[in-house]
Amino acid sequence: MTRLHVSILALALAIAAVTGLSARADEVTIASAGPLSGPQAFFGVTWQNGMRLYLDEVNKSGGVNGHTFKFLTVDDQADPRQGTLVAQKLCDDDAVKIVLGHFNSGVILPTLPIYSQCGMPDIIFGSNPSLTQQGVTNIVRPVPNDFIQGALPALYARQQMKIDRAAVVNDKQTFGEGVSRIFGERFKQAGGTVTSISQVNPSDVDFTALITQLKSQKPQVVYLGAVMPQLALFARQMHDLGLDAKLFVPDGGYTPDLPKQAGDAAAQAIYVTFQVPPYDSSPELVDFTKRYVAKFGSQPGAYSVYGYILAQLAVQAVKSVPTVDRAALIRALHSLKLDTILGPVSFDKNGDLAGGGRVFLYHIDNGKFVLVGHS
Repeated sequence: MTRLHVSILALALAIAAVTGLSARADEVTIASAGPLSGPQAFFGVTWQNGMRLYLDEVNKSGGVNGHTFKFLTVDDQADPRQGTLVAQKLCDDDAVKIVLGHFNSGVILPTLPIYSQCGMPDIIFGSNPSLTQQGVTNIVRPVPNDFIQGALPALYARQQMKIDRAAVVNDKQTFGEGVSRIFGERFKQAGGTVTSISQVNPSDVDFTALITQLKSQKPQVVYLGAVMPQLALFARQMHDLGLDAKLFVPDGGYTPDLPKQAGDAAAQAIYVTFQVPPYDSSPELVDFTKRYVAKFGSQPGAYSVYGYILAQLAVQAVKSVPTVDRAALIRALHSLKLDTILGPVSFDKNGDLAGGGRVFLYHIDNGKFVLVGHS
């Protein structure tokens, strides 16, 4: 072999080595949209922290199949109009291969056709049952839907607390309206009486007139389908106006701000459904908590572990495809079967969590969330 041939061969090998290194360092962008400002920022930020924890751990270990991950976070302010702008922006960014979110059902609903049209794989988080009934094929949902979240407190009130009369209130939003409707239906199916169904505006802060009206109906429990800070305001005003009833609220109330803002006396009447067991209830959750605290210097938020799981699903989808493109990732997501901190995850034909998942019921006692039941 001549010196010229040796030089050419050496150059070819060097190019191949560089090319191979480039392929091994191929970066995949995963985006997440949720409320990073406003009243629900605590939920959105700590939820995305869980995602960041997992992706950083994967990158630190060298990535998967030659891929490392860039994490892009976007604030949708829990606003449907802002959500549609965010969705279009992410669709138009060719680097974004998969979206985690949005966080709120009311934001997800108007973004579904946008992501569907651009073929964006989307691991959604909103729990309204209608989201997976829209005829789109690019989504999966690894969390229990409101059929379970609304049913658990209804059955607990009837079977464990022997409550006969319930009033139902919601905030006119996709999530609040949906979960409160299911509570009312299941409560009646279990033999209870729904004394009234009322609505408030999502911006309302004074519920005096409604609570006064409810007092005349003498319900033993009020179910409020809403989010913070309305949950705390309603609880405080119930107590101040002397409405002697238990208050059941959905997962948006699983935050230390609820008992703080409601006040100790009012908080004692509150029961909250949530999709995660206590963080000290399993070795896996204890270990997750340690790693979260080490990275962020604070305890995990209500949905941090779900953020971790959403990121895990996205990485597993990337790992299972020969070429990282949006269409391949959609197919991969629907066929995933994965063990997670909260148990096995797979999806039915609509993209819903197979088996429905589990929901937990907490009672606020002296400012702490105490587990009292589960589905």
